[in-house]
Amino acid sequence: MSAQGLTALRNFVRRQPEIERCELCAAEIGEQHRHLIDPQERRLICACEPCAILFAHAAETKYRRVPRDIRSLDALDLSDQAWNSLAIPIGLAFIFRSSVANQMIGVYPSPAGATETVIDPETWTEIIAEYPALEKAEADVEAVLINRMNGCREYFIVPIDECYKLTGVVRKYWRGFSGGLEGWEQIRKFFDELKARAYVRSVV
Repeated sequence: MSAQGLTALRNFVRRQPEIERCELCAAEIGEQHRHLIDPQERRLICACEPCAILFAHAAETKYRRVPRDIRSLDALDLSDQAWNSLAIPIGLAFIFRSSVANQMIGVYPSPAGATETVIDPETWTEIIAEYPALEKAEADVEAVLINRMNGCREYFIVPIDECYKLTGVVRKYWRGFSGGLEGWEQIRKFFDELKARAYVRSVV
């Protein structure tokens, strides 16, 4: 084969998409697949359906299966005072309970990745007393996702992998201090798709 032919072959090989595989059994999986999470390391694991069903959401095992339900808390009206008491510096964040740390963890995405902060337990208890629907998120595998950017007031209980997906969107598309047009378009697209898949939980 000529040098030109070898170069073309190498370029073709480089362009081939990587085949996604289950990280437990190595079976080939599609783009839309299940995730497990390791609560100790907070690491997501890609899994095929047969492997995923071996793990429960709340079982005391190394991995826990991440659920798929998305709940929109349309009736929730979190006051500015309650939000400010969480001391999260931007209006886009998710909050989940870490069973390992036995704490509520707040995470907000940025161009540099995810930034974590520990939520004051007394503050969270006060918020839950007023907004009990926020307590419905299952530890480790679900989170309360809050969007208060640009006048939005959107609240969801979502699978934890959706939160890290949003973090990836911000990291990939955010530009400069303001985010840029594409950054905001991609964030809006993420929430539009989330709402299309969600069912509404009206009782708060």
